[in-house]
Amino acid sequence: MDSGDRPNPISRTISYRSSHIVSIPYPGRGHINPMINLCRLLSPRIDLTITIILTEEWIKLISSDSSSPNLPDNIKVRSIPNVLPSERTRGNNYTEFFEAVMSKMADPVQRVLNELNPPADIVVADALLPWIVDICKQRNVPAVSLWTESASLFFALYKFDRLDAAGGLPEDFSGDEALSYLPNVSSTHIANLLPTATTFDILRAFSRSYYWFHPAHSLLTTSFDKLEISVMEKIRSEFSIPIYQIGPLIPHNLLSPSPKPTNPDFSPYFSWLDSQPNSSVLYVSLGSFLSISDHQMEEIAMGLIQSKVKFLWVLRDKLFCVDKVDEDTGFILPWCDQLRVLCHSSVGGFLTHCGWNSTLEAIYAGVPMITYPLFWDQQPNTKLVVDDWKIGLRLKENDEETVKREMIVKKVNKLMDFDDEASKGMRERVARFKEVCQAALEVGGSSQQNLDEFLQQVSKRFN
Repeated sequence: MDSGDRPNPISRTISYRSSHIVSIPYPGRGHINPMINLCRLLSPRIDLTITIILTEEWIKLISSDSSSPNLPDNIKVRSIPNVLPSERTRGNNYTEFFEAVMSKMADPVQRVLNELNPPADIVVADALLPWIVDICKQRNVPAVSLWTESASLFFALYKFDRLDAAGGLPEDFSGDEALSYLPNVSSTHIANLLPTATTFDILRAFSRSYYWFHPAHSLLTTSFDKLEISVMEKIRSEFSIPIYQIGPLIPHNLLSPSPKPTNPDFSPYFSWLDSQPNSSVLYVSLGSFLSISDHQMEEIAMGLIQSKVKFLWVLRDKLFCVDKVDEDTGFILPWCDQLRVLCHSSVGGFLTHCGWNSTLEAIYAGVPMITYPLFWDQQPNTKLVVDDWKIGLRLKENDEETVKREMIVKKVNKLMDFDDEASKGMRERVARFKEVCQAALEVGGSSQQNLDEFLQQVSKRFN
């Protein structure tokens, strides 16, 4: 069955009059991808038009990505000029990029909204775009917030902002002191954020985005009902607006039973995966946002090779030790269809930067992880994976500059050893998470029901 023939997991039993939803993602891949996946889930609705607003650069990046299938006919894309630092360099100075998003993006978005015909009935915007609430107020249009990171991070930042605004933090506030100043927050969430935040001010800037959630129509999260139960209860106790867990917003509905052999992007590495024993391959991908030093990449490469575990490694820039890798060692490539790879029967582990989307895809596929966090939410995500859920191993500690190849060999061999008791436990636990995750996405599942409930609420605006 072709991916276009697969039933959408969201039921089609609710009918809406012709209406226009405008979606505005934060300009980063980890935010754009879940927003587009949300739009795909919404697109089968009767008489629904969806417009996605992106920068010109991001439209070109998505258009050149062979992994991105065509959008449904009722989803249109409108551009704004490249008023922000380039995606290719934003990791070099994230403070500058974030400040540009806050100060330069609203006006061109406003101009696009002025030009839309029919006008927007409702706007779904990334939670990190607080200026959207004023734009929507001017138009008397509901603003819906989409939070694309973990609910645990959401609550930690919210508590940080409340205390900071009340003057409850000392001037020399540090990560360690967060443990005693943040009640009801898991021990290391903020402590792990501070070392990777570019500056203390940008941590404040992120958390100050929360003021617009209270007047928002509702809040959507990419988590699912049984993943972060305790923290979701705490969030709902703090906010009066409706909150809907509709995740994970990953492209699961575009998966087909197997890739088409005629697709040149799939054939080489999937043929290699098909030839490997079940659960024998370690998939390695450390994201596309931040660069890793050449020395660290050399250590990772040699650690993988010396582990004797076969690996599929996505390297977007330099190909380290490629001359030492053959089909008996591993497979190196610049891009792959990540979710499809994680779901392949030969993949038994995932060395990841622990971005939230990658974490959710690993859970969906039931694959345990080795975490190598680099920035921002990846540290607290690691804490969830390793300490709270116990479905992975931590490779990189906060204070480590370079992880040596010997440690990489040790952690890879431990994860991929099916006789190791710790590895067995992780696999059993992640298999249970997989079952719950996939059930949430099925027709009648909790995420489907939550999205239907959200649409029933916003349809009152349409009718």
